[in-house]
Amino acid sequence: MKKIIFIILIIIAFIFIGKKISQVALPDYPDEQADLVLYWGKGCPHCENVKKYIRENNLDDKLKIAYREVYYDNSNQTKLENTVKLCPEVDISQGIGVPLSFDPKEKKCILGDTPAIEWLKNKNI
Repeated sequence: MKKIIFIILIIIAFIFIGKKISQVALPDYPDEQADLVLYWGKGCPHCENVKKYIRENNLDDKLKIAYREVYYDNSNQTKLENTVKLCPEVDISQGIGVPLSFDPKEKKCILGDTPAIEWLKNKNI
């Protein structure tokens, strides 16, 4: 009986530790200090592509990136809606999607994972 309880405790510990490791905090900056504002949604595979590219190329060390999750954060949804109004290049007639990257210095929006990654590559960072 003691062995079973010990094994269960070990399993619970591994599950707890695994969840903590997978919940890596994203660096965050106020929008006005950021080089890039990335609007993304939990569970969005295209958003993960952009975040993965940023991680793999250590761009968090080279750019101040403000990460704004919009699926579960109403405040960030409002920020996204206001940001898109600054970007005439984004057609919002079909709705606003993510990932949406915003360069606050150039007032430029980049919609989608492939365009965002290409934009980051062209920044020569």
